[in-house]
Parts: sequence; structure tokens; C-alpha cells
Amino acid sequence: MNSLIVPFANKFGANKSVRAISTGLMYTLPLTLGASIFSILASFPVPSINKWIVSTGLSSQFNSVMGGTLNIIALLIAFSIPYSYTKLLDKPNTNPLMAAFISVSSFVILMPQTVGKENLQALSYDYLGSSAMFVAIILGLIIARIYVRLSQNKKLRIKMPEGVPPMVSQSFEPIIISVLILIGIVILRIGMSYTTFGNVFNIIQYCVANPLAKLASSVPLLIMIGLLANLLFFFGIHPNAINSAMTPILMAMALANVKAFTVGGVLPYKTVMIVDSFLNNDAVGSTLSLLIAILLVCKSKRYRTFSKVAILPNFFNVNEPVVFGLPIMLNPILFIPFALSTVITGVIGYIGAASGFINYYNPVLALGLAPLWTIPKVFTAFFVMGWQGLVLRLVAMVVMILVYLPFVKILDKAELYSEKTDVILSN
Repeated sequence: MNSLIVPFANKFGANKSVRAISTGLMYTLPLTLGASIFSILASFPVPSINKWIVSTGLSSQFNSVMGGTLNIIALLIAFSIPYSYTKLLDKPNTNPLMAAFISVSSFVILMPQTVGKENLQALSYDYLGSSAMFVAIILGLIIARIYVRLSQNKKLRIKMPEGVPPMVSQSFEPIIISVLILIGIVILRIGMSYTTFGNVFNIIQYCVANPLAKLASSVPLLIMIGLLANLLFFFGIHPNAINSAMTPILMAMALANVKAFTVGGVLPYKTVMIVDSFLNNDAVGSTLSLLIAILLVCKSKRYRTFSKVAILPNFFNVNEPVVFGLPIMLNPILFIPFALSTVITGVIGYIGAASGFINYYNPVLALGLAPLWTIPKVFTAFFVMGWQGLVLRLVAMVVMILVYLPFVKILDKAELYSEKTDVILSN
């Protein structure tokens, strides 16, 4: 398994397209966090304050922030991903900003530019927000690749005479390349207009985004993906190899929830996002529960000392010391509880959501807190899902402590024997 999974995961994680998507999405996180703050102010959880905010008109002003952030997230991604990808490709005679500009222009050219039966000239948020994310990702990667490839052709670069300022020369150099790409985009737009889909956005939504969202919204499949991530971590591979592939899909679902939440609608992916938040109840593998189990029953000096040192950073989701220092990696005794932790906590999260016990979920806060990964999970559970989320998180923690206990006792017994043997030999 190690010989099969490790090379694939390493190769996948090092893929420049995957890295460009991850980096490009990360660039948007400050804006999503800012949007979440204003969304909280617009729908303040204290009724008396919220009533005052609405009556003064501040609520609509705060909601306008959504129009400049989450509602144009695809447009932002159409800029950030080709920018990141061009930088990663690192070829001569290329400018990441130029690739990003061409990508944004191409993105807007491809979208419908009229709205309503009256065909008013306008751009709809439907083609700028979360529903268009996959178009932005795919288009951004393709445009960056074409731009970089064409930039290596000397015949396509306009060379200005000597003495022309560098900034002017750099502006003229990619003109032919830009025109060629835009001609291709216009041809694509015309071609799509003769299909039943009408435009690129509809065909990608139908062929790519909808199937992926449907696949990822399957709770059993989501739990299995979490299981695979834990298996990778057990073999020493960071689960980011899996998370990078899932991030665009989960982010699109999170943004769809945000869109519904801000207009008071039903959240389309509430259950699956709750389950996703429970897959790793504290850190990956529910290792906080493991450390608590060690402190409860272990008598060996090694494990007790290690747990006392590691428990504080682990509380803030710093997991590597436990995985590599205890260690969990390649430890056959801890393989079963570590690997199955996502299945157990994921099922607990699903029961809480499906039964209606967790009847509150704030997707705006969930999205806003996502970049702040060092916030303890018990706090995020309370903020995002109320006291019910906190209670269920603690229940899942207790369950995982009980699951880890018998395996911890086996570890402790072996370590106590080793410590006694060392004492005898030293005497």
C-alpha cells in the first residue's frame, strides 16, 4: 500500500495545477473572512440589536459587502488562479498579471451579458458567484497555460526599439498573444451559442460542477474520503494531498449555503457540511481524544510526559507532533482507531444533523472561520452550530476517548515493560 499510495499522493500534491488552485483559492480567503464579519453584523444574533440595525438601514449596507466579495468570488478566482499558475510555471518572457488580466477578460466575454426578458445590458451574479467557480478554475488554468506557451514564441512578441521605457515595452510585448487568445474565446462563445446549453457556464455546470457536487454531497463518500486522508497521514503523507482536490468542491457548496442563508432560504448542503466539520472532531484522527486517553490510563513515563507536552498545541489543531512524535505514523497498534476516527465522528455528525438535533448552522461563520485553522474545534462548533454543535462535539470526543482506551492500554503495557527492562539493565 505504501509503495502504491505514497508516489501517487506526492505526485498529485506537487502538481502545479493543483498547487495553483490551492494558492488561488487561498488568495480569496481574506475577503471571505471580511464578508463573514459584515454578514454577522447584517444579521446580528442579538434580536434587539438586529432590529435596530435593520430599522436604520445598516443591514442592507452591510449586505452590500457580499456583492463585492462572495457574490463575485468566481471573478476573483478567474484572476488569482492564472496568476498563481503562471508564477509556478516560471517561464521566461511571461507576466503573471497579464495572464490574470486575459483570464478575467475571457471569463466576462464568455458569460451572458444581458439579463431579464428585456435583455438589459448587465452582468448577473449568477455567473460571477459560487455557481461559476468551476468555469473560473478551468478557464484560469487553460488561459495561463496558453499564454505561457505562446509567450515562448519570439514571433508573437512585439519588440519595441531601444530607448523605449521598459514599462511601455512590457505593455506592448503581449499584444499579439492577447488578441489571439481573445479571438479563440470569441469563437468559443459563438460556438456555444449554437448548442442547447447556450454558453460555457451552463455546459460546465451540467457536465462538471453538478456531478462533482452530487458526488461530494454523498455523506458515505465524504466519510470514505476522510478515511483515505487518515490512511495517507498514517503512512506519513499529509492529508493536504486529498484536501487540495476537495477544496474547490467543498468551497462551492459552502458558498451555495451562504447565498441561501443571506436571503433566508433553505441551505442546500447543510447536512453534508455539518458532517464534513465532524470528520476530524479535533485534529486529524481525533488525536486530542488520544492524548486525553493517554493521560487517563497510562502509567509509563514516556507517554504521560509526551501527552502533557503535546496536548496544548494539539488543542489548537497542531497535529504533527502527535502523528510523528508519539508516533502514530506506521504504528500498527494505533492504526485501527486512527484510521476509523473519521468514520466514527462523521457518523455522529450525520446523526446530529439528520435527527434535527443540530437545527442551527451558520455557513457564513463557517466559511469565515475556515482560514483560522488554529481556533479549537469546540469553539468553532459553538459559533457555527450553537450549543447543540458544542454538545455533539464533546460527545464525539468522549466516544473517541473510549475507542482509543483499549489500544492505549496495549501501548502503555509494552512501554512499561520496556522501561522496567531498561532499569534492570542499567543496574
